[in-house]
Amino acid sequence: MKKDFKLIIDNEGLENQSATDGGNRDELQRWPLFGLSVGSFLQVIAMERQTCMMEVYLDADHWGHFCFVEGELYDAVSGAQGGEKAAMEMISWENVRLNIKQILNTTGLVRRIDKNLMLLLMESTRLRDEVSDGEDQQELDVAEDLEDREVVVDDADRGKLSACLSIMVKDMGDALTAANIVDLAKGKVLASYHAAPEAAEAFLRLTKFLKSAFRDNTQAELGDYLILDLKNQETLVLLMIGEQQWCIVFNNVKCSLGLLRNVVMPKVIRTYNEMQ
Repeated sequence: MKKDFKLIIDNEGLENQSATDGGNRDELQRWPLFGLSVGSFLQVIAMERQTCMMEVYLDADHWGHFCFVEGELYDAVSGAQGGEKAAMEMISWENVRLNIKQILNTTGLVRRIDKNLMLLLMESTRLRDEVSDGEDQQELDVAEDLEDREVVVDDADRGKLSACLSIMVKDMGDALTAANIVDLAKGKVLASYHAAPEAAEAFLRLTKFLKSAFRDNTQAELGDYLILDLKNQETLVLLMIGEQQWCIVFNNVKCSLGLLRNVVMPKVIRTYNEMQ
């Protein structure tokens, strides 16, 4: 896709200007990019596979930078902090100004962040949610009490979903690595096959994060499914069916994606609808 912007900013002549020079016009010229969240721009750099430094300026006391090599996050610095701690701090900043500088020589650049950028962004989203939860704990206690009294899916429905997974296991055989079905609104695991609850929660956070990112920063919206290519010849498919998310991990050599989409899933969904 052709990009309508130039990612690397021509900032020649500004290399030695300090970020603490004050809030005058020259200072604003040093930080020419604004209007996007830190997380959104990090994703742009990763997708563009840029080798660059992304400077972030919140105020005179809070500024730093991220270092990328071919789209991989190598390091981050913010004040006295470095590595993952600095990255997590800056990702949470809002209403920042940004500047991008190209890195021409990566010799001597030590990688201090091993965690994948997407995992850092998801973790930041989780931490913000926890803070928000703590600020309004009383209302959440009431909501949780009501949720405990609700029956989201009764035993009959759980049985139907388990039956659907059984059909998938029978048709896919050992090609199926793991699968689970989660209630999108409540985050409850309704049925699972060789899948830990933590994995279901992680996939649900991934879906919510991507939906939010697309909704807030683009004119596009996610459709009814996501397909992710994993290592070791595996594929992750996330299907949004009604109020549920189906997470399926399978070996793409033993079972092709086309077979799953065009044969297995239509059969499973048809069976579920007939049981309804």
